[in-house]
Amino acid sequence: MKRANANMNGRNNVRANGWRRTGLLGILILACAGCATPTPQFTDEEWVSHTTTGRGSRARGDERRAADAFARAQQRARALDDADALAVSAVNRAYCLLPLGRASEARADVAEALSDARVSTARRAELLAAAARVELALNQPDAALTFCTDAAALQPPCVLQAQLALSESAAWMTKKDNAAAAKALSALPPKIWAQLPESVQAEHALRRGEIAEADEKFADAAVLYDETAALWKSAGRLPEMARALQAAGRQYRAAGDIASACDRLYRAAQSFRAQGLAAEAIAALDAGVSCAEVLKDDATSRRMAELVVTFQQAERPNE
Repeated sequence: MKRANANMNGRNNVRANGWRRTGLLGILILACAGCATPTPQFTDEEWVSHTTTGRGSRARGDERRAADAFARAQQRARALDDADALAVSAVNRAYCLLPLGRASEARADVAEALSDARVSTARRAELLAAAARVELALNQPDAALTFCTDAAALQPPCVLQAQLALSESAAWMTKKDNAAAAKALSALPPKIWAQLPESVQAEHALRRGEIAEADEKFADAAVLYDETAALWKSAGRLPEMARALQAAGRQYRAAGDIASACDRLYRAAQSFRAQGLAAEAIAALDAGVSCAEVLKDDATSRRMAELVVTFQQAERPNE
């Protein structure tokens, strides 16, 4: 209990050589005996209602409302004195708070749930995995690595193992060790990654794209970001899909494939606009217009100009 709080408060030393680069890989390979995720059974109607509302809001991309619903679920779990319900609520809320820039708040929620010795092994593994993501958001890669190895030692199911591999990989990228980042992803074989939910597969493709980009393999990165976009689309995560298209556009341009860059940036801008993400739409459109100027293709320039007009009209609906 003290150790969990100490880690969350920033005592971030990685265990002495116990798992650097290889330890988590070995633990995950040994632990991957099955891929069935244990489903917690909760019967309190109020807690279930708040949790269902939160998950629905998150599925629609409304992280703020989801976080509020999960906060109500946390409060209900406290009233029930239910350690596992509080753990699930804390994990759910943490993943909503991170994209909102509220990582410190997420850290406190996870630390509270971790401090209860009654938390089951399965829920503790989920909390530790969430803690790793929180520390990454706070730019604390060593703390993230520690939480990853702690969670892996609990032999979690394959979905959680994949999330740990992704977090470990991100931590090594933060530490500017791209080779270690790539190695972390090999903790699970390709056939296991292929069986995981599309959202997890999307994160896997995204991370591989980021590694390729960091290694200046721009064409490879572009293809991987295309794969990421397709997976996010299948998972129903449209903001992430558009961001992956935008990333693919940047990499196609870096690779010298200006036509593909224009196509991806146009599609990203159009998707962002349709989703009401105006700032991201404008950024993607600006990049697309710049690419079109380099390409000097009449059809592409006309297509991009028409989208610019559409944006301008949307900004002046009454004119």
